[in-house]
Amino acid sequence: MDRRQWFKSSGAVLAGLACSSQITAASADGPAPATVRSGPVRLSLNENPLGPSAAAIQAMQEKAAEVCRYALTDSRTFLTMLAEKEGVPPEQILVGSGSGEVLEAYGASLGSAGGDVVTAWPSYRQLVGAMERQGSTVVEVPLNARKELDLDAMAAAITPTTQCVYICNPNNPTGTTVAPEKLRNFVIEVSQRVPVFVDEAYLECADDFANQTMGGLVAAGHNVTVSRTFSKIYGMAGQRIGYAIAPAGLAKSVRPLITGGTNLLALVGAQASLADAAYVETMRLKIKAGRDALIAVLDELGCAYAEPQGNFVFLRSSVPIAEFRPAMRAEGVLVGRAFPPYDDWCRISIGTPEEMTVAHAALREVKAKFA
Repeated sequence: MDRRQWFKSSGAVLAGLACSSQITAASADGPAPATVRSGPVRLSLNENPLGPSAAAIQAMQEKAAEVCRYALTDSRTFLTMLAEKEGVPPEQILVGSGSGEVLEAYGASLGSAGGDVVTAWPSYRQLVGAMERQGSTVVEVPLNARKELDLDAMAAAITPTTQCVYICNPNNPTGTTVAPEKLRNFVIEVSQRVPVFVDEAYLECADDFANQTMGGLVAAGHNVTVSRTFSKIYGMAGQRIGYAIAPAGLAKSVRPLITGGTNLLALVGAQASLADAAYVETMRLKIKAGRDALIAVLDELGCAYAEPQGNFVFLRSSVPIAEFRPAMRAEGVLVGRAFPPYDDWCRISIGTPEEMTVAHAALREVKAKFA
């Protein structure tokens, strides 16, 4: 038996193919196998435990014996595939170890002493944190009453020293989106003054991706960068692969700050995911079903929540998160960290149906405890 046959027969696939205690496949071919639970249900990190497509898992298994080789051919193939998908030339695409690496490199490139970056707050902080480490000042604009980005206030916060405006849509941790036309107009107008970065890590989980994405503005020549990841809807958080589409000049300046090549299995898994045409829509419906079921429990319990469009829900815990988190853990569920100033709110990710059954029961128990 040669190495390739051994890997196939033994199922000894590298880290990232296993989710909890088993490999979970969530493709259009059928439901994922039931998850065997060992320890608390982890709904704290916005992972997608429904798992990668069956095609992605198969592709990674078939390539596992070739991890001794650099992924040169696969890197070029993936770049070509992304360029065709996004309608831009390959030189406008930045590929990283998760979209987080692209955010880090972009922030390091634009950050400067004496400059500033405008962002909503609370929101995802990786890009603005990278700029801050380069000496930039972070200008935090509070969310509106609906826990949405306040675009008017963000536009008003721009000054001659602003180096970048960062938009996370859907926003993390609140899960809310901005009305597409309003966001589109904002990006077009603001990008004439400063670069705009739109982080769409969760947008493929939303109800209307095609209408909400700002990717077309990059292809149209606006000074905007849009990032995506395979960690969320594609269920590949452990394999670390993501990308951004950016203006050619900006991409050229950011690319040298991306520190390493993407691993082979991530590349082939991502390619297979993109080629699995039915997967995204099937997964989007599964995530929406999980969101809707969680919202139904929150409505039953009288809990307020932000209007969710990601693979998580931001809910009012009514007690300090410092008390709510250990109470949920005692019921077998790990939930999100604190997101000041919302210290009595909690972010809960969408898990498998089995995990969400545990979470629903935990919410009922904890709500009764604090009543």
